[in-house]
Amino acid sequence: MSDLTYPPVFGVGLAGPALAPSERRALEAHPPRAVILFRRNIESVEQVLALTGDIRKLPGRPRICVDQEGGPVDRFRDLLGPSISFREAAASGVARRAGELAGEACAALGFDVDLAPVADRLLPGASERVLRDRCASGDPALVIRASLDFLAGLHARGVGGCVKHFPGLGRANLDTHKELPLIPPDPEEEERDLAPFEATMTSARAVMISHAAGPDGAPASLSSARATGLLRGSLGFTGAAFSDDLEMGALSAFGPLLERCVVAARAGCDLLFVCSRIEEYPDCVEKVGREVPPVRLAEASARLDAYVMHLDEIRRAASIPKLPLAGLMADIAALRALSEV
Repeated sequence: MSDLTYPPVFGVGLAGPALAPSERRALEAHPPRAVILFRRNIESVEQVLALTGDIRKLPGRPRICVDQEGGPVDRFRDLLGPSISFREAAASGVARRAGELAGEACAALGFDVDLAPVADRLLPGASERVLRDRCASGDPALVIRASLDFLAGLHARGVGGCVKHFPGLGRANLDTHKELPLIPPDPEEEERDLAPFEATMTSARAVMISHAAGPDGAPASLSSARATGLLRGSLGFTGAAFSDDLEMGALSAFGPLLERCVVAARAGCDLLFVCSRIEEYPDCVEKVGREVPPVRLAEASARLDAYVMHLDEIRRAASIPKLPLAGLMADIAALRALSEV
């Protein structure tokens, strides 16, 4: 029987290419808001369709997410061929088309949300080493243009987006997957970091909060000053805030996973991503339900409800070409070829 005592505020990852019995039991007992798939979950078109179909039948109909940016982060590479990177798409003026093709791929394979585009700035010595072709440009105006175009392409194909990694990883000197980077205080640079998020977050309706630390040493995802004060107060964002994966190495000094989930929820993250350790997920749900104020959980759930409504609206308005996968693969290859000319 499903346990709906606590509002669903988690996004959960799976171990392999099919729902394991233990995973199914956990997700039926504690229905998540979202399920996120990675390359470890993707082996073939038929297998992905079977998996996304199974996920859709879970209680609460979790939305299915993927990081399909193209370039270095390309979850569908083995199924559909490599996609153009966001940096190449921006430089070639085809970010809208890149978003359309990412959306077509997501829709064809059963995904609801593409956790893209990356709105971080491309800067020497920082993001050039860590993020590289995931970033459109170092110029905020160019990042804004490419990000809005990519989002428009996704939406045209009925797939939601999420701009990341707020408040910007361009000046981060370390990879948050492994270590905690410190963003040095610099009001002018911070304004340039924030500009792409401020300009795109209303269109996206979702922002992913990074684990980069500010001057106080606290990761943004665990900091109410940034996840609420800056994002909500200063910038006025009213949509859904997603945490980055709360298992990342950047958070290793901030307590066990269960405690990170509580702190992230209290700080202002509405959707809490637990991407690998699904065996800990039921305990995370229980701890968040016990230790996060009910009013905060209700607020997070309402924002996520509004994002789901947004997904439903863009899906109803979408125009999705009725192409066989071979045609989609040819279009992906043709767009990638533009950057190689």
